[in-house]
Amino acid sequence: MEFNSDILFYAFRYALGRKTYAVSDVVNCLEENWSELNYKDKTIIQKEIQEAIKEGNAGMDMDIVQWQKILNLKKIK
Repeated sequence: MEFNSDILFYAFRYALGRKTYAVSDVVNCLEENWSELNYKDKTIIQKEIQEAIKEGNAGMDMDIVQWQKILNLKKIK
């Protein structure tokens, strides 16, 4: 199956704030495909994660640890 950045973005939006194993799965997929995402999507994803953490809407502590992995990724164009 061909990589589809839209599907990954939808999965991210679904998982952010959830308290489920989906967070780990989506974070792993984001890490594996980070270089395939465009700069705009990377920026939006990291911004939304930062906002969710700040507002207390990023899930449980273990979910926040997962999301932090994405915040540590570089946004190379």
